[in-house]
Amino acid sequence: MNETLINAGIIVAYILVGLAALAAVVGPIVQLFSNFKKAKSAMVGIVVLAAVLLLGYSLATDEVYDTVGPVASQWIGGGIKSTMILIGMALVAAVYTEVAKFFK
Repeated sequence: MNETLINAGIIVAYILVGLAALAAVVGPIVQLFSNFKKAKSAMVGIVVLAAVLLLGYSLATDEVYDTVGPVASQWIGGGIKSTMILIGMALVAAVYTEVAKFFK
């Protein structure tokens, strides 16, 4: 095949991926401002997620691992702790749902 044709196809693919990423970011923001009442539950979820991430980061130590510095180590530890907190929250929610279903 012709190299020019392949290069043009790659450029078009990059442009389409960029447009899709832009639509994926801009679309929900437009929906958020056009229908704010329905977006309240999503906003609560985002705030809870941010709080869990901040809690995980604050609980993490800055102990330096092999090749990363103290800041990266704290972010990594915060991500691991946040994941554990979210897993715990999911387990509690699953148990609560089953127990609530049992008593209905």
